[in-house]
Order: sequence, then C-alpha cells, then structure tokens
Amino acid sequence: MKVWGEAPAGLELGNAWALRPPQAPHTNWVVGDHPAIPADSLRFLRHATHPDGAQAVEGLALKWFAHSPEDPPEWGEDKPLSAGRTLSLLAGAGGFELCFATGGSEARVLLEDAGDYALWGPGLHHRWRVLRPSLVVTLRWALGA
Repeated sequence: MKVWGEAPAGLELGNAWALRPPQAPHTNWVVGDHPAIPADSLRFLRHATHPDGAQAVEGLALKWFAHSPEDPPEWGEDKPLSAGRTLSLLAGAGGFELCFATGGSEARVLLEDAGDYALWGPGLHHRWRVLRPSLVVTLRWALGA
C-alpha cells in the first residue's frame, strides 16, 4: 500500500493479513464484533442488543467487482459524500487508487497487495481509478441511533 498526503480524520488504512497476530486464536475477521478488533476502530460493530449502548448496524451492503483499467473513468468520479462507513478491500494483487478529501486536504491511497484496505466514515469525498486489474470487495453499512 502506498499513501500520498495526510489521511483525513475518519479514514483507516492497513492490510488485513497484518491484523492477525500469529499467536492469536481468531478467525481473521476484518469487520465485526470480535475481541481482536479494538472498540475504537472503525472496523468494530456491535449488535443493537448489546448492553454497552454501541450503535446498531443498518443498511448493510456487500459487493465485489473485477475492475479493469478499461472501466469507464466516470464510474469512479464524483462519488457522493460518504455516509455511514465503507470498507474497500483488495482481494488479490492489483492497482486500485482511492482519493479522499475533506476541507483543504487530500490523500491518495494505492491498494496493491492482497488484503490492502481503506475504511472510511461519513463526511469524506472520495473517488477511485483503476491502474491495474483489481478484484475489490466493498462493504457499506449505516449506523443506527
């Protein structure tokens, strides 16, 4: 993964393989309700029935897409302001660039190794472009009251 610029607040970057300490007995969950995910991470979800008052998850959507550099460029431009949370994960080697902007700052992120991901919260402008063929899995969810 390569990053240019300063990542705005509400953006987490990393590699899913690196999230798993080899000695930890867990199942490599990247997003969910799992003891291996810090409660202050954007990846952390709780069910509405949890007594700790964490937010409920609503409007869950999952998609995967085999992107190609020949994809029409307008597909990745002028995306709406993000709402809820979005995770984009590169499922194999590739070259998928995401750009995030808020206020006067912008960051570009190149997902290029299997497991590279970007996870962002509400209020960020983003766009993407495909540099090399890339299989991208995207998960979006809203947070309830």
